[in-house]
Amino acid sequence: MVRSSNRNGHDCSAADVERDAGMNSNLESLIDELNREVPEPDLALLSDIYEKVIEKLNLGFDPSVLIVLDNEDAHQNDIERLKFKIKEQVVARLLGRANSVVMFGKVKSGDANSFTKVVMRMGMKPAKIYILALALFLLDPALEPLAGRSFSRAILGRILAEELGFKSTAVERVEMGALLQDIGRIPAILYEIQESTSLGEDFVSAWHPLLGLALLRKYEMAGYLEETLLHNHFSFLHRSLSPLAVIDLADLVVKKSFAKHGKLIVESPLPDATIESTLGSSILDQFSSIGYRKYVEVRQPPDKGRS
Repeated sequence: MVRSSNRNGHDCSAADVERDAGMNSNLESLIDELNREVPEPDLALLSDIYEKVIEKLNLGFDPSVLIVLDNEDAHQNDIERLKFKIKEQVVARLLGRANSVVMFGKVKSGDANSFTKVVMRMGMKPAKIYILALALFLLDPALEPLAGRSFSRAILGRILAEELGFKSTAVERVEMGALLQDIGRIPAILYEIQESTSLGEDFVSAWHPLLGLALLRKYEMAGYLEETLLHNHFSFLHRSLSPLAVIDLADLVVKKSFAKHGKLIVESPLPDATIESTLGSSILDQFSSIGYRKYVEVRQPPDKGRS
């Protein structure tokens, strides 16, 4: 819906109208994909968020440099040079993630001491998603609790998928989908800060999938991630849970824990004289590696706690 005047009733120039038409066209095409009616007040607010936040997002680096990670045949030197083109804080956390126990695949963390090794260990497409996700979550300190919940869901989802015997590609889809399930809340929070307003949880809950879809398209992230935002039902495969169902289960656990404790609390044995690693210690290692250790607590089972 394109108007010839702005919100204050002032006449707009032809360039303004053309810009707004392009912006509204992009937003309306996304709304069409959701197949939902959008009340006029919500549409106006969504248009404002799209124009003022999503269109103007600055990650601190040019996201187009990540195109090298879309090429499986990319030269190692091109991959290595990426670390000089993206934010240092993102590189540091990506390095920590790649060296965590879960990525190394052994009891003790490994040493990926070059950026190329980091990318190869994580996988090129997952590394690209992680870089973009970290850059988005680090845009403002107010996003840290959202990041804590998102990484909680991703880490727990990965563990569940592995324990259910999912293949590596399906495990990856669970982890990445769970990480970005609430990505649309990022522009909502940034808009609230920028405009000194409150959108209300009802509005954000209803429309963050649309805003998330806009971000996925803006940064050309993997198409399968859109399913995570748009699916509406708990789904099964022929004889097992689907990746989307595992994400939903992880999300339920995380929501319940954060609502009660403000962090993810799990019960698990920890390493002792007889065992070097447990799922609990792996979870702690993963949270520490990405800088969100404050958002997890591992409690030992009652019998262990008394010994």
